[in-house]
Amino acid sequence: MLQAQETHVGIPWDSRTPFERWVEDDLRLRLHRGYAAALGQSELRPWPGRGIDAAFWDIKGAESLAGLYVAELAPARSSERTRQLYDEIIYVVAGRGSTTVTTPNGPISFEWGPGSLFTIPLNYPYQLHNGTGREPVRFLSVNTLPIVYSLFRDERFIYGTDWDSKRLSPRATATDAVLYQPDAAHDRTAVDLYETMFVPDVYAVPRSRFVEHGEGSHTVYFELANAPISAHMAEIRGGQFFNPHRHGPSAFVCVLEGTGYTIMWQDGGEEVRFDWPQDDVGVVVPPNMWWHGHFVTSPRTLQLAIKLRSRKHPISHLYEKTHKFVSEGGTILRYTDLEEGLRTRIWQTYVEECAKVGMTPRPPTP
Repeated sequence: MLQAQETHVGIPWDSRTPFERWVEDDLRLRLHRGYAAALGQSELRPWPGRGIDAAFWDIKGAESLAGLYVAELAPARSSERTRQLYDEIIYVVAGRGSTTVTTPNGPISFEWGPGSLFTIPLNYPYQLHNGTGREPVRFLSVNTLPIVYSLFRDERFIYGTDWDSKRLSPRATATDAVLYQPDAAHDRTAVDLYETMFVPDVYAVPRSRFVEHGEGSHTVYFELANAPISAHMAEIRGGQFFNPHRHGPSAFVCVLEGTGYTIMWQDGGEEVRFDWPQDDVGVVVPPNMWWHGHFVTSPRTLQLAIKLRSRKHPISHLYEKTHKFVSEGGTILRYTDLEEGLRTRIWQTYVEECAKVGMTPRPPTP
């Protein structure tokens, strides 16, 4: 029989995850919530253990699995040398510098600038270096820190464990890349996929036509140093109907260029809309298996999606067949697959939004 040594009325713990409590109570950094965000509109505070200023986002659609922070590294400074038991993908928004990753076979160093994308292999020590004495470096990180911290709840373990994950081959260099082209039936991939550690400029990588997402859609995929996080760069032309789709959680869609909005909804639920900010990086994270579409009101948009999904090392089946139509067992809706009232509402809203900027969208393809 249980014998209570103490008795309390009510439960004293709040509903935050251990990760949320760590960020807000221990690090004393800003932690933003919601469905979407404009990443430039936040106060960055010092994160002494990393030697950077940062703010975190725990967006609803991430389901507390992967997370995002925005950070700045001061001019002519280096971040603290860090090793970490979580995967991290970094995108450079502004500034120039370099990264040094320490491997058992010697250091790997590479220089980056605006538009660079790279991964920090699991538990490999690394440093970031600001290469200019005038301007701060601004970058965003998508990582598995939220779930890792909530599972172990020990900062010393996460940042202080000496263990070789062997994520890189002994002969690896930053510029290594392998290209996988689409198969004829698009069963394996619908667009070109590069496996690499470092993309010097995501804007410059050729994008393949992605017919399943609609006319005027072009995309390229990236698998990054055997991480469970992957990325893709998508170009979507304005004035075209975007075929809505759905997938698993923790897909951070960062709008780098263009105007428009994203609509998200559950089956039978009301739509949630996010208008992309101008002169800022907007990020939207659709909740798990919510339908969503990206509607462009400028000549084009460029979107970098960083997501807890790897085709090489999948951790769930929630992203399977995301490049196939529902009629083929996939998760992409054609215009005619939408319920009549919903498709009329979505299309009329898009026509009205395009009219505000003098654009006439092409009728959807049946």
